[in-house]
Amino acid sequence: MKTVSFERYFRMSFPLVSSLGLLAFALSCGKSSEESKDKAASTPTPVPTATDIPETPPVAFWMAGNSTGGPVVVRFDSAGRQSLVIDLFSFGIDRGPITAMHFLDSSTLLLVVSPSETTEKSFVTLDIKSGLVKNKAWGLESAIRDAFKPSDVLSLVTGFQASFLHLQTKDAIKKIRYGADGGLSVADFFSKDPANVNCPSDVMTGAALVQGGGSSQIISLSTGTVPRLNVLSLAGASSPCKYFDYSSGITTADHKPVNILQTADGKVYALFQHVTAPKIIRYDYDGAELKNPIKFFDDKGDLSVKPFGLIARTNRKIIVGNSVDKQLIEIEIKGDEGFVTEFFQKSSFITDNGTALVAEPAQ
Repeated sequence: MKTVSFERYFRMSFPLVSSLGLLAFALSCGKSSEESKDKAASTPTPVPTATDIPETPPVAFWMAGNSTGGPVVVRFDSAGRQSLVIDLFSFGIDRGPITAMHFLDSSTLLLVVSPSETTEKSFVTLDIKSGLVKNKAWGLESAIRDAFKPSDVLSLVTGFQASFLHLQTKDAIKKIRYGADGGLSVADFFSKDPANVNCPSDVMTGAALVQGGGSSQIISLSTGTVPRLNVLSLAGASSPCKYFDYSSGITTADHKPVNILQTADGKVYALFQHVTAPKIIRYDYDGAELKNPIKFFDDKGDLSVKPFGLIARTNRKIIVGNSVDKQLIEIEIKGDEGFVTEFFQKSSFITDNGTALVAEPAQ
C-alpha cells in the first residue's frame, strides 16, 4: 500500500481550507513584520549615561616617600606594580622629606625637598625615562631661596605652558616665572588673610589647578580658624577670589583638607584628614563656584586618620594613600559614592611625613 503524508492528505481532501489557511498565515506574518518595523522605528535610541562611557586605561603614577637613607621616589606602572625606586641619596640629596611633586612636561618631574621648614629647599628635576637627576639645584637662585626658606612648599600648580609655575606654602601662593635664558624670578600671587571679607584664609594646606567656564582657576585649601576652599582667578580679575565654606553639615573645623582633585567630568574631590572621621567630599564646579557638596567616601579603616594624595588612575578610579597602614587604595566612582576595589599596594616607602602622589602624563 502506498503511504500518503498527513500534509498531502489534508491538501487533497480540503483544498479550499488549506489554501485559505496558508494565505491567512502569510498575511499575519506580513502584518507582524510591518508592526515590528514600525515599533522599532518609533523606539528612540537610548542616551548613554555616565556609566556607559568607556573607562580610560589606567595611568602610571609616582609616590614620594622616605627611606632610612633619605628621600625616595617610587614609580608604579599602569598595572599598579612597583617598577622603579630612585634613591635621591645617591645623587647627593641626603635630607628630606619631599613635600611636593609636579610634572613640568611628559618626562620631567620636579621635586621639592625640604629638610625642615626653616631651611633652604632643594628644587630637583628628574628625568623619568632615564631615572637620572637632571638638575639638583633648579631654582636655588637667591630670590627662590629667600622666598621659600620660611615655609615648606606643599603644592605645585600649573606647568610651564605659560612660562610660570605656582608654588603653595602654608602662608601664600608664589608665582615663579621662568625666563628664556634659564633664569628664575618669584612674585607674590596670593597670601593668607583670615580677616579678608571676600576671601578669608588661614593655614593653607593644598592647591590644585581646575578648569571651568572656559578658563583655568586655582582652588586653594585653607584650615585653622577659617576653614575654606578658595577659588582663585588666574586672569587678574578685580575680584580674584571666591570662597566656599566646606564645614556646612558634612565636615567640621577640625577636618583638615590636604588634597584636591578635578576628574574628567569636571567634579571636584577634596580629601580631609581627621582624628576620627576622615572623608572625601565631592563638589560640582561651574568655573566660578563650588556647589552641592556630598559625602563621597568616609571609611576610616581604608583612609586612616592621615590619608594623603588624591590622583585619578582612570576616569572612574582614584588613588589615595594611607600613611598609617603604609598602603595605597583605589576607590571606584559609582554614582554619588565611592567603593574600594581589589587594587591594593603595600610599600615600605610610605610615611606619614612629606608624602605625595602624582599621576604620570600620557607618553
